[in-house]
Order: sequence, then structure tokens, then C-alpha cells
Amino acid sequence: MPQKKALLLFNPSAGMGRALREKERLESLLRKAGIVHEFIVTESEAQLKALARMAALAGRTVVGAGGDSTFHLIVNEIMASGGRTAFGMLGLGSSNDIPLEFGLDLLPRAVAALRAGRTREIDLGCIKPAGRPPRYFLGQANIGLGAEVNRTVERLARLRPWLGRRQTLAGILGILEAYRKRLIPIKLKVRSARETVEGLFTAAVFSNTRFWATGKVIAPHARPDDGRLDACLIGKCSFPRLVRINSLASRGLHEKAREVRLLQNREFTVVADALLSIQADGEILHEGRVSAGKSTIRFLALPRALRLIC
Repeated sequence: MPQKKALLLFNPSAGMGRALREKERLESLLRKAGIVHEFIVTESEAQLKALARMAALAGRTVVGAGGDSTFHLIVNEIMASGGRTAFGMLGLGSSNDIPLEFGLDLLPRAVAALRAGRTREIDLGCIKPAGRPPRYFLGQANIGLGAEVNRTVERLARLRPWLGRRQTLAGILGILEAYRKRLIPIKLKVRSARETVEGLFTAAVFSNTRFWATGKVIAPHARPDDGRLDACLIGKCSFPRLVRINSLASRGLHEKAREVRLLQNREFTVVADALLSIQADGEILHEGRVSAGKSTIRFLALPRALRLIC
């Protein structure tokens, strides 16, 4: 990493408590690596975003220590500031799907990457709901099951912290609740320059990277520098069938399932009749919700939009 002092933003709430447990170890690794940095433990999401934006405007390298949601928030502030500063990741979250894509899922590797200071220009995904500001994502954005499960897991974590730390169990409960409340499937029309797909979907996932939902290879052909997004459309299916598709996705083999379509394109447009929630990099975008009536949301790739330290 260049010797100009980088700003390291540590999110203590990341990983349902994992980040705090790893704090001393992380600080020790940083000291041994001789990385010149300013270490700030953030107290709120608002503070995290404000500090990230100020650092980006000043041209300082910004490093996030937290989970995928932490990285999402910081990158959106970098992009709002012009997108010129370099960004680093130290994965301390529950899933760490984004660091996994870049070989930064283990702390020693991530610290070594910071010390080396090499950057790579990567693509970002961009979400453009009609009439609303864009949001950017590193890994994936989705409509349907992912957003609903994430909302349930967050609620369970607040009510029963021990359950929030058990990602698999909490996720299963979230899926069952989505079925019980009939939140899925959702009627969608997905358009690209090549084709239009219309029907009832359990999930529509638009990926810049391969991994989703704690290591599932949801987009086996995705590359974060190919200028394209990879869409995974999972059609209407029963809960037992979804469990089978989930098992196949662990190895990137779900394309064989009859309910699954994998598509690639620079841009996708989604048209829906019903209320929608969008989840991006583990963050539920409440501003992405749209009320009754036709709604149109664009998902597109922004080539070489971010300088990532990896």
C-alpha cells in the first residue's frame, strides 16, 4: 500500500459479533505488516458513510473492515465522490462472498494485499430504479427470495442474537416465512438486448461476481472485469425443490435444474406489477421498494469503475 496514510473503517457490528472478536488479531496483523493507516471504529452507519465520503474526496485510500454490507456502503460513498480513490477489503462478516471472489476471504491474505498495494480495476453493478438515485454493488443484487430472507434474518438477530449467528438455520426460517406469507414467487418481466423472459420467479439475482448467500456459486460464469452482469432466474418451485437447487448451487451446478435460467448481458431491465424489495451485497435497499403499479428497474454493469486493492 502507498505510504500516504489510509483510512481503515472498522465496523464492530459486522458478522453478528465476529468483527469484535477478530479486532485484536487484525490490529496485530496490521502492525506486523507495517501498514500506515488510521484505524477508526465506527459508531453508526451514518458515521461510516460520512467518513468514507470525506476520505474519498480527499483522495485517501479507504479500507473497509467488516462484511459485504460494509463494503457496499463504502463503495457507494466512493462512487458518489467521483470513484477515483482505491478501496481495500478486510472480511469480517457473516458471509464474505465479495472477498472470496478476490482471494481476500482470509485476514492474512487480505492484509498482505494491503501491504503489497497492487490495485486492479474491476466492474461494478449499478441499480437504477425509475425516478430514484442509482446504487452500486460489488457482488450481486437480487429481487425476491434473497431480500425477504435477509429481512427475516435481521429481525431474528435482533430478537434472538444466538439465532442470528446461525446463518443456515436463520436462512431456512427466512425461506419458510417467505413461502408462508406468499411473498414468493413474484411475477417479473426481465429484458435484455438478447431476449425477454417473463413469468413467476422465486428469485432474480444479478451478479458481478460468482458467490452469493455464503459461498453459493450462483453465477458460475461471472467475472468482475468482463463488462457484463450474470443473471440467475429461479422460477416458481416448491420448498423441497428449492432446497435441491440450493444444494446444486453450492457447486455451481444449478444451471441443470429446469427452473433455472442463466443469462449474461451488459444491462437487464426488470418490469414488475407488485411491491418489490431489492437486496444488494447483503444490504436491503428500502429506497429500492416501489409501490403498486408498474415499476421498472435497470441493472447494468459499469466497466472498470473501481480500483480494488487485491
